[in-house]
Amino acid sequence: MKSGWLLCIFSSLVLAGLFMLAFRFPGALGGWLEPTMALLFPLLLLDGLFKGRPAFWTWLSLLGGLVLLYLWVPQTLASKGGLPYGVALLGMLLMSLWEATGLWLVALGSRWAFRRSGALAAACAAALLLLVWESWGFHVYPWTWGAAFGSLPWTARAAAFVGTSGLSALAWGTGAWMAATLAGGGTPRRALAGPGLALGCFLLAGGAWYLLPRGPERALDVAMVQPNFPAGHQWAGMESEMWRRSDALLKARGWPRPGRATLLLWPESSVLGRDDRQPDARLSVEAASRGVAWLFGTEGGPYNLVRGEAAGGPSFIFAKIDPMAFGERNPGPAPFRKWMDRQMGITSQEAGDFSQACAFVVPSPGGEVRVHPLICSEALMPERARRGLALGRADLLTNHTNDGWFDRSIATDLHAAQIRLRATELGVPLLRATLTGKSGVFREDGSFQLWGEPLSEGAYAVDLRWRGVHTPARSAWLIPCLMSALLAACVLLGWKAPLGKPR
Repeated sequence: MKSGWLLCIFSSLVLAGLFMLAFRFPGALGGWLEPTMALLFPLLLLDGLFKGRPAFWTWLSLLGGLVLLYLWVPQTLASKGGLPYGVALLGMLLMSLWEATGLWLVALGSRWAFRRSGALAAACAAALLLLVWESWGFHVYPWTWGAAFGSLPWTARAAAFVGTSGLSALAWGTGAWMAATLAGGGTPRRALAGPGLALGCFLLAGGAWYLLPRGPERALDVAMVQPNFPAGHQWAGMESEMWRRSDALLKARGWPRPGRATLLLWPESSVLGRDDRQPDARLSVEAASRGVAWLFGTEGGPYNLVRGEAAGGPSFIFAKIDPMAFGERNPGPAPFRKWMDRQMGITSQEAGDFSQACAFVVPSPGGEVRVHPLICSEALMPERARRGLALGRADLLTNHTNDGWFDRSIATDLHAAQIRLRATELGVPLLRATLTGKSGVFREDGSFQLWGEPLSEGAYAVDLRWRGVHTPARSAWLIPCLMSALLAACVLLGWKAPLGKPR
């Protein structure tokens, strides 16, 4: 009896480690570690569950993996949020419990389908439930399992066809098929059909990506300044210091240059302490005098903003559409949120409006370039990014991030790893400008570059050329269609199978 408990504890710890490895080390082992672990973990987790391992240990494995990922959270909440360390630790545990329970219900649903209808039903149920959980489940910090496949360009390009959540469904469906086949007494050859199909999908999609229609070639000189300002700290000289660094970078590069437009990006919170919703002719003059289009992160009353200025055009002012739950606003309906604000003595951030004017226009000799900004955590949300690109008819995405809250933790890498597939999903580059590191560029073909280290300053220049790729993942119908197909398969398989007799 004692040895059985020890074995369960050991296996749970091993699974928790594999979970963490799927997300903690972007680019490790040449990019192979993350996708390998993302495929292996669901298989091993569900294999034990389907073979009779108590469901509690499955839940504990998921909880352990999330705790390992979120070890940085308590220190961040304590040092940056002013919370007692014990309260911050409790917050991390509650967040991990919530996320672990969602994935646990996915695993239990797949087990039920296996017992009811067999391996194919288990695979369809796992894929469907994961899609539902990622798309409609409430997440304190949004994330997707399929983001792990962004570490290799040829696996990342599959997101152009099925989206990041589609890759999540593929990983868990594959694991469920193989685990159910082995648990049901199937042959190893039959079990390997699932991974073989997944590998075939990645290879096929990676090749088919080159056949997708493309737009005209675009070219843009991009300058990014990473100032390493203290997170949330306001001081009078922020804009002047940012211009000093920007001017030095532009002078060193000889920008702007004839025949090319220059886009200057500043991160979220690069200018604080004033309301940038108001008209200010000086800001337009600052950009025009340097011959650049300027897009920077600032604030305005209860809003988290980006503002853009370019010669000959109106000021661009865009507020964050999805303030992060708990971090930036209390969750829930407006009456509940306002009541919570009064009880806690805080003011929740307001959400901005979405409209067709959500793209900043950069004048360019080759034709205007439309840029849609994603403020910090918004880049984690595939549907949010898709809607913004479509509404703004954008040619390019930017992400303005204040990652100074993360100190030197792995969180800045986790954030980067979770947003990188927005570029391949939507077929346009994503430029990431951070306050403290790492800034970089994610390209539409799945390749990417990140520079610097956490809590570092830098100034970066990118000679950007691209052709927008018209991907299937741009469609609002993609995920609903995938869900409908999987639901139909689950219903058909369940209807045909006699209750209690899996096959």
